[in-house]
Amino acid sequence: MPFDGTVYEGRVRSLDKMDKVIDLLSDERRWCRKQLRSPDGRYCIAGAMMAVDASSELRKPILLAVEQVTGHHYCSIETFNDNQLTTHALVLKVLGRAHENMLADTPPAPRPRVGAWGRLFQAFC
Repeated sequence: MPFDGTVYEGRVRSLDKMDKVIDLLSDERRWCRKQLRSPDGRYCIAGAMMAVDASSELRKPILLAVEQVTGHHYCSIETFNDNQLTTHALVLKVLGRAHENMLADTPPAPRPRVGAWGRLFQAFC
């Protein structure tokens, strides 16, 4: 039902999980690449999402934020996380943008992809 509060509760739960992901990755020493969770307890973005049981509900907001912040389309969160140019500061900026978008509940549209390369990326993602 539109007014039974379930949409609001789901949104609050999703924001709570986003906060937990941000907390898990807040310190650079707790972030890693190329593995979901390292033996010493560090996480990549996808690993942190799995740790808080939020993989399905945070995937789209985070991918949208990646595109908004970087101006580039990534087919997966792992590809962004593992990119050589991705820094911990950039990860936090993306997670912050995803959180802001979720709070606003009406995120701005992603930047349009221009040219043949943009159409090619869309075909494979």
